[in-house]
Amino acid sequence: MKKTLVAMAAAVLVCAPAKAQRTDFQNTPRIEISGHAEEKVQPDTFEITVAFGETKEFFGKQNIERLEQQIVDVLKKNGIDIKKDVKVQSTSNSTDNGKTVLIKKRISFKTGSYGEFYSIAKALDFKGIERVYISSAKYSREDEVKARLRSQALADAKKSAQQTLSGTGDSVGRILYISAGRAYVQARMVGTGVTLYSAKATVNDMAERYESFEQSDDITITFDLQASFEIIQSAQSGK
Repeated sequence: MKKTLVAMAAAVLVCAPAKAQRTDFQNTPRIEISGHAEEKVQPDTFEITVAFGETKEFFGKQNIERLEQQIVDVLKKNGIDIKKDVKVQSTSNSTDNGKTVLIKKRISFKTGSYGEFYSIAKALDFKGIERVYISSAKYSREDEVKARLRSQALADAKKSAQQTLSGTGDSVGRILYISAGRAYVQARMVGTGVTLYSAKATVNDMAERYESFEQSDDITITFDLQASFEIIQSAQSGK
């Protein structure tokens, strides 16, 4: 019984300071403010989608097989590993006036630059190819950028807090709380494509858009968070 009472007393002594600290934390003067940071990077991984298939003037097993072989030849010539890198996204059937069943397919693969995409798209300019476009654009070191932006966003929040308290005599103290934050990735060029065979003017429009086909739109990565800082009050404001 004596040992039990001693143990209970020790537990009370351990818990009491912790409770006092939490109460002190809750009553600490603070300022809550948001922080923002962003960075533009050049994408280095592109997923390309090719839509192709039969039309009412171009259909039949022999034609679709020949078309698939033409696509394979172009991709191989541009260094694409057919077995490893090419994926079939979808295969569907459509009807033309309810009479002819037309086969439509979509495949995808990855390239390392916008220049490679344009080179392949230009080479796929033959009957049966409907569209070649960028379905996603990514930066391989995106996680490193996000980690760096998180630090910059926190620094931005602290700077904003200092500016807010400027002229009050108070100053910014320790960090009390930081939200997990959220990163946003915006790739404006996703969806960029070339509608081939029937609309070659699209290629010319793209040629005017870029001085070099090695240069694509940047990816903008942003990071936003909320932070809470202690307010160190001046002697005057503390009165």
